Amino acid sequence: MTWPAKKFIGRVLCLSFAVSISVATGVVRAAESDESERAAQAIYKELVGVDRSVHRTVRQTEGVEKVSKTLDQLMSKYDLTPRTHDCPLFFAQATVQSQFSGSGIFQKASISDVAAMLKTGKISPDAVPVSFVWLDGKRVTVNNRSLTALYKAGLGPAKLIDQSGKLRRQGSESLESVLQRIDGMAGKPSTEMLVRVAGRDRTGTWREAIDWRAPIGEIVSMPEDLLAHARVCDKSAGK
Repeated sequence: MTWPAKKFIGRVLCLSFAVSISVATGVVRAAESDESERAAQAIYKELVGVDRSVHRTVRQTEGVEKVSKTLDQLMSKYDLTPRTHDCPLFFAQATVQSQFSGSGIFQKASISDVAAMLKTGKISPDAVPVSFVWLDGKRVTVNNRSLTALYKAGLGPAKLIDQSGKLRRQGSESLESVLQRIDGMAGKPSTEMLVRVAGRDRTGTWREAIDWRAPIGEIVSMPEDLLAHARVCDKSAGK
């Protein structure tokens, strides 16, 4: 065999070996990714009490419909007894739009922009107060976009306001509206938030982010350290 032929065969063998290594590495990474995904799904079911994919579907279907139950019916359905534990806050709304309202602290800023400012230290977590109420032994947020921005930045809330027994019964940001939102997500507060963006829905209809039927552009989850705390914190305290 001539030297050029040997050299060519050597290059082919080296290339084949490199491809084999690359494929093997890809298989290992895919397996690790699958295992990580299974673990995340298991943790979600442990903390929320329902399969994650099922819950996402419910939130994008039943969650877009107006809840017809009265406040008295909702209050009899859920346990609003305060507890004393410090477990992380859960989301209490099926989905949120990607932008803050024009009347709040951040006046139409996007959740992503507020999260970026939190990450860089341009604003501190203290500047994003989060209100909550107790529901079925969990602390659930009243202002979901604020909590979404904090969790997107990998942070927990630093300024917490317990609104249990203090919210007005009806109207905007009332106890009734909070319980209706929760009822729209099958009564299961979540460790993740589905963020609506402008775009075409499943039927091809264009929707603005403010529309509850708008497509989901992002899913923001409770940070890993808070998820870990949620799994071990003393939920029995104060019962």
